[in-house]
This record gives sequence, structure tokens and C-alpha cells, in this order.
Amino acid sequence: MSFLDNVISTGKNVVSTAGKKTDEAVRFSKLKMKESQLNSEIRNGYEKLGELIYQMAKSGEKDNEAFDEAIAAMDDCYAQLAEIDKQFDELRNQVTCPKCGAKSKNENLYCPKCGAKLPEKVVEAPAEETDDEE
Repeated sequence: MSFLDNVISTGKNVVSTAGKKTDEAVRFSKLKMKESQLNSEIRNGYEKLGELIYQMAKSGEKDNEAFDEAIAAMDDCYAQLAEIDKQFDELRNQVTCPKCGAKSKNENLYCPKCGAKLPEKVVEAPAEETDDEE
């Protein structure tokens, strides 16, 4: 391999690595924005629940359907937050202990905080890169 080929190859690797890091940063930022939106929706949901309880107490009538809908909407937000947390773990190469909630490196088999067995991480094989020589 000539010096010029080596420089071009190194340049391609640098650009590829920079692109991957940029993609990760964009993905992280989008997740943070979605997390913030969900937390805002949850706060609004608690406010709505409080209003419903107040209205039910004042009127003496129970509106279980509206109450159940508000709780279901909040449960959905919490489920979405849990999914975002899993995606953050993936980006950070971490795993969350199912017993105590502590964060740990993917390589650990047991939680360093409580000793519980951590879930096994499925490691995907990296996609093979092809060098397109023109």
C-alpha cells in the first residue's frame, strides 16, 4: 500500500468515526428532548388528576371513566420513558439493574450495587464495511 493510499484510508476512517459520533450526539439530543416532553406531559397529567379529584369531591359524583383515561395516559408516558431509558443505556453502553435500578457497564454480569444478576446483552455483529475503490 502506497503512502497516498494509506492517507486516504486513514482519512476515510476518521470521517467514518466522526460521522458515527455525530449520529450518536444527534440521537442523544433527540432522546433528551423527547424525555423532557414526556416529563412535561406527566406533570400535566398529575395536574389533570388533581382537578378531576377536586371536581369529583365537590360534585359528589364519580367520573371513573375520565379518571381511568387520565391514569392510562400517564402510564403510557411512563412506558415511553422506560423505553427512552433503555435507548440511553444502549448509547452509553450501560445496563440497568432490574432489582435496584443502578447503572452498570454492559460487560458486568452482576450489579456492583446489589449483586443481582444483570440481564444478558445481545451484542450485534458490526456491519462489514466495504471499500469502494473507483
